[in-house]
Amino acid sequence: MKQYPAFLKAFTEVDAKKTYRLITLNRSGERVAWLLVLTLVILDAALLSRLGSISLTALIFTILFLLAALASSFSNWLDRNTKITVSESDLVHQTPIRRVAMMWRDVDSLRLTRRGAGWYVMVVGDQRVFTFQTPTSIKGPIGREARTGIENGEQLAAIIARQADLVELELEGDVWVCRRERSAKSE
Repeated sequence: MKQYPAFLKAFTEVDAKKTYRLITLNRSGERVAWLLVLTLVILDAALLSRLGSISLTALIFTILFLLAALASSFSNWLDRNTKITVSESDLVHQTPIRRVAMMWRDVDSLRLTRRGAGWYVMVVGDQRVFTFQTPTSIKGPIGREARTGIENGEQLAAIIARQADLVELELEGDVWVCRRERSAKSE
């Protein structure tokens, strides 16, 4: 049987209002990407001043590294500005490009899938959905480890389940689904 998300019943205390944020990764990769772009621009400028032109290959490499650096910066900006806020009356998932707000009665279910050492949680509401990852670690090729996900994500999932009165938990394929009791739904 698939691993059971026991943490849904482990937390009993609920803060009246609490904000959960993503664990942000080390930004050294972003710095390296921008340093490479700067190096390539300097090399392109040197080629231009010596030869009077830049090869298409050098220009393509510079553009590709620029796009990679921009993507890295954009991703880090999104991560730093993503938050989930819970209060006694509602739940708000906010990123710089999207905001999802739900009253507790509008949350229909939680869908939990095991992902590595953590859980991928999908919050399904009345015509709205958002997702988050509970904390997990990623090991790099040279033994470095990075943590990712929402800090205290298990506690957040438990709070959502309790506040939205999602008590029935069943396994559907590879996904644990937590929803209101069926008899309460039909009323």
